[in-house]
Amino acid sequence: MTWCLTTYIETGRFSLDSMFMGAISGLVMITPAAAYIDLTTSFFFGIAGALICRQALRIKSTETARKLRWVDNGDTFATHCVGGFVGTIATGLFARKEVAAYDGVSSIAGGVIFDGNAKQLGLQFTEASIGFVWSFVGSYVLFALIDCIPGLEVLASDQDVIAGMDASQMDESLHEAQWEVEADYHPFAKSLQLD
Repeated sequence: MTWCLTTYIETGRFSLDSMFMGAISGLVMITPAAAYIDLTTSFFFGIAGALICRQALRIKSTETARKLRWVDNGDTFATHCVGGFVGTIATGLFARKEVAAYDGVSSIAGGVIFDGNAKQLGLQFTEASIGFVWSFVGSYVLFALIDCIPGLEVLASDQDVIAGMDASQMDESLHEAQWEVEADYHPFAKSLQLD
């Protein structure tokens, strides 16, 4: 709802896409903290996840992104990478040993805010950094290996990216089939549009 309402405030209309993006970002943000934070804190994790990931979505509309030829059609970086990284760090801040103990077995030292365990924040930052590097390097290696096999090249042409991969690779478009009446959604009307 946070992402959807923010979109409404900015554009003057609701969007189904913004509802889905908000749900994804909230779920990604809360996943690292599952079983370690209470219900009230998780509510604010969802709100923070939508606001932070929505701001991260602006990265792909920058001049730097244009120069790097940044392609993030599924907004995966903004939701999963940024949301997961921030959620992992936030877990180090808000984890509670009493919540973890609800299962009768788990025993943790807790986080910074509720249990005063500053060491946990460093551990969470290290974990998030390792996860980011592992995902980036692992994905890059897999793409590079697949790209070496004739007929399985990974990189699409600029024309295919502009047309949309579903249209260029499968000669169909889910957008046209299901949302013909909905106008093309651009979350940031005044931002720089990539060619």
